Amino acid sequence: MTIDIVIMIFIVIFLLIYHDNYKSFRYNENMEGMMTLEFQVETYTGKYIQKTNNHLYIAPSEALKDIVAHYTITFQNPNHSIGENQVLHLIPDVSGCFVFKFYDPLSIMVWGPTTKIVTVKNDLNTFPCRFFVEFLPGGLYRVLGQSIDSLLDKKIELSIMNSKLYQTITKAIEQMNTFDEMVDFIDMLLCREVAKNNIPEIILESLKLIETHHGQLSILELTNQLHKSERQLNRYFHQYIGMGIKKYSRIVNVNHLIQEINQKNLLDLTYEYDYFDQSHFNHVFKQICETTPTHYLQNMSDFYNELYKFSLK
Repeated sequence: MTIDIVIMIFIVIFLLIYHDNYKSFRYNENMEGMMTLEFQVETYTGKYIQKTNNHLYIAPSEALKDIVAHYTITFQNPNHSIGENQVLHLIPDVSGCFVFKFYDPLSIMVWGPTTKIVTVKNDLNTFPCRFFVEFLPGGLYRVLGQSIDSLLDKKIELSIMNSKLYQTITKAIEQMNTFDEMVDFIDMLLCREVAKNNIPEIILESLKLIETHHGQLSILELTNQLHKSERQLNRYFHQYIGMGIKKYSRIVNVNHLIQEINQKNLLDLTYEYDYFDQSHFNHVFKQICETTPTHYLQNMSDFYNELYKFSLK
């Protein structure tokens, strides 16, 4: 066998291995030396709820409207200035999410429901696109099928929690070129997964009542309406939602309040949301947001809250 033939065989084998490993992946090395997939927000051409400076919010299919609040694509925007050391304080949202980072290999981080502020670096203009699946309360259980209280205020890679689901997603994304394909696939996959895991009707009724009353319904009023004991309901809440009724209701209440905080004066909000007085309002707000309502108003750009998980209807 001549040297030329040996070299040719080597090249063919190399190309086959390279093609098999990378297929539709188009990786670039970013500023931090990480290999990231070249998904661009421009590859999404479907309908969306809203587009902001660095976020594109996309509605799920009708079949998932009670499971997923929205999908989100974050992207770089050279026309929107963000300070190099700026941080974002994420308001607790009680429901959790999946965060896709297009590294090699793909990272899918499962965020459990949060009950306290999470502070992250605001790297939206220095990090390539991310993709989020933002769940509604109970949605994380419907997808994962495991008790959610073990995920409270925690983050864990999906590859560790559910390697089969992770591999299914990874293999599919390897063949994709656009966010349109990704949204359609994730929608279809979640529909398949949630069909495996149901939540008791009593929890669905509880969530609806708490949401309808913007978290202002007392535990006694809730248990009386549902004809269930507080102990039984709390056990269900920890399993399917990740926390007790009181904590859940307070976070729902503050999230609703935040949507109106720059439109009404604080005294009006104090009584509209059933606080005893301004001091009580400040105390509860600080418990959830780790700052006072006044400081929040003065520094709103430093905070991020989920608009589409809490309806003001």
